[in-house]
Amino acid sequence: MEKIKSLLLPLALVFAAIAVFEFGARYGATNMRAYAIASELQFPLNIYEQAGESMDARSKETFATMIDNGIAVGSMHRNIWYLKKDARAKLDKVLARAFSARGDATCERFANMQNSEDLPSFNKNKLSEICAAVDQAKIELAEAPSSIE
Repeated sequence: MEKIKSLLLPLALVFAAIAVFEFGARYGATNMRAYAIASELQFPLNIYEQAGESMDARSKETFATMIDNGIAVGSMHRNIWYLKKDARAKLDKVLARAFSARGDATCERFANMQNSEDLPSFNKNKLSEICAAVDQAKIELAEAPSSIE
């Protein structure tokens, strides 16, 4: 028993160091992912806004799908509580632009997917989480446009 007691403190310190490192890595990765989502959404959004009128229907639908997927990912990601203010502001700015470009079409797309009979219940539950996050993001970003810019 005495041999085990002498190992407990170093073992506790090792586990504490692992926990601190894991939290720091998760925090940093989450913030970098917010920047990545925002920058990934900017490219199709720029094309959709600039060349949307001259695109054929298939190309326009492809870019709209890319933007809607980015909106869904960004809306889910902005609900993480330890997201840094700068990362969240960048994400919110791009999401606000995407919502203004797409209008209510994003919400309608996810609502139509949710009403589909072909989806299993797990996917419907995840889709309902996505719809709630998109609706929440749209409301919050519409209410506070001055804090985004």
